[in-house]
Amino acid sequence: MLRLLGFFDDFGYSSELAAGPLGAQVQASGEPDEAEIVEYLDVGHHLTYFMEAGVDVVTGEVHRHTSGCSSLVTDGMWVWRADFAHYLEAYHVPLPAGFVARVRGLRHQMPDLVGADFAPVFDEIVLGFGWTQVDPWDAELVLRPQPRAVLPRGEFVARGRQERPAGPRGKAPRKPRRGKERGF
Repeated sequence: MLRLLGFFDDFGYSSELAAGPLGAQVQASGEPDEAEIVEYLDVGHHLTYFMEAGVDVVTGEVHRHTSGCSSLVTDGMWVWRADFAHYLEAYHVPLPAGFVARVRGLRHQMPDLVGADFAPVFDEIVLGFGWTQVDPWDAELVLRPQPRAVLPRGEFVARGRQERPAGPRGKAPRKPRRGKERGF
């Protein structure tokens, strides 16, 4: 059984993969250990790397997972988009009980991805996403979790505030075009 997190209709996934519209799942608060769960998501093992930039589908704003946002990440059992951590901490979307139990059982520590154990899960992912001509997962491969690759949300927001130019609505004042002052 393919276990997916955060594949909302808003991202254009088929109805078999999508979890419904994001807006319908926004909550006022999340799990009591949401910050630790977000960090767990941030250090997951990347299955794919897509070189694109996306924005928050609700606000249209850049967020800390903008770069490569639809890359796929796993813990060996569950699969999510690289930007799912953003939607969890910003909108407190509900999490499946099985996922929360797994993360808490692992004490919020990303496990190694052991090739022999992950190969059947990878086969399900390949089928679920309809990928063709994909090499089988290397059963000898063992991936260790890497340090967090993105800034924590608070640090990302603070840096964004520091980098904004002065002016109305956070934009730098425009200079008049050449010729305008001459009446052209």
